[in-house]
Amino acid sequence: MAKKLSPRARRRRRGRRIVNTLLIVLIIALIGAIAAVMAGTKILNTVNRADLKSSADLYRHEVDGYTNILLLGVDTRDLSEVKNSRTDMIMIASINNSTDEITLTSVYRDTYLQMGDTSTYDKITHAHYYGSTEMSIASLNRAMDLDIDQYALVNFKGVADAVDEMGGLEINVEDYEIDELNKYTKETAKIVGKKSYTIVKKPGKQVLDGCASVSYGRIRKGVGDDYKRTDRMRIVFKKILSKAKSMDVKTLYQVAGAILPEVQTNLSNKDMMSLALKLKKLNVGDSKGFPYNKTAGMVDGVSYVQATDLASDVKKFHQKVFNESDYEPSATVQEISRIASRY
Repeated sequence: MAKKLSPRARRRRRGRRIVNTLLIVLIIALIGAIAAVMAGTKILNTVNRADLKSSADLYRHEVDGYTNILLLGVDTRDLSEVKNSRTDMIMIASINNSTDEITLTSVYRDTYLQMGDTSTYDKITHAHYYGSTEMSIASLNRAMDLDIDQYALVNFKGVADAVDEMGGLEINVEDYEIDELNKYTKETAKIVGKKSYTIVKKPGKQVLDGCASVSYGRIRKGVGDDYKRTDRMRIVFKKILSKAKSMDVKTLYQVAGAILPEVQTNLSNKDMMSLALKLKKLNVGDSKGFPYNKTAGMVDGVSYVQATDLASDVKKFHQKVFNESDYEPSATVQEISRIASRY
């Protein structure tokens, strides 16, 4: 039986949330640009390497013709605090080994799923708290019939630092977003230890620094729900990607120097360079959230994102991402679906 979250852990700031796409783009786009000029080896060595402790217990379900890598963002300010942290970004990068096309699938952090092979069901974000990266991977492999055994993890502070090194991002802020944006920016600055940060005083296009850019994608209270928040992060994402592709080598190294020491992974330099060189085939337009068909549900007084029919969504996922037209979910997925969708 997995341990339960302490009251203190459950009260952690919601402000530490980072949304899906921003983080992986910072990892892939920056390394990709470095790889493009064939000068990435030295700086890639600043990444923190960590092997999976129990790779034999990841419950891999082989997916032919594809490589699946888990990309995680944790709610900490540095990697020394990773233990017992939650994963506020959960994204699967699926690479077609024949075409090198990459499809990104975001798993909603509050999705109600089985924690590894335990009897506990909870938000998928808590799997990392219960059993570190191994349990996050095992939970997704079991729930989605996947074969993940590679991952990259980045923390909260690295994202804000990287955007600052980019010189900020020009974002159009609406008047009704200003109050919430400034509130979240102050909170983010406190978390990452920045004394200077952008305060927005009027609507319109303006350059936001790292704290404000990250916070723009976090706001939702009074200005839209989680789906609107995702839209904002897509805006941030596209701007980061565009700016990263146009940066000169010197600036690129400065940005990479900010983000890469905040990355933990079991990918080798060769793996990361290979992944980076596939950047131009990143399938942004087909990036989807999972589960596809979902509802807000309550379990023991706690709100969750619940798949209306997990097994059906897993079938669609394999059809869409892996072109498996006749795919049928495993017995494990069917059982998790039966329990996770029953409330």
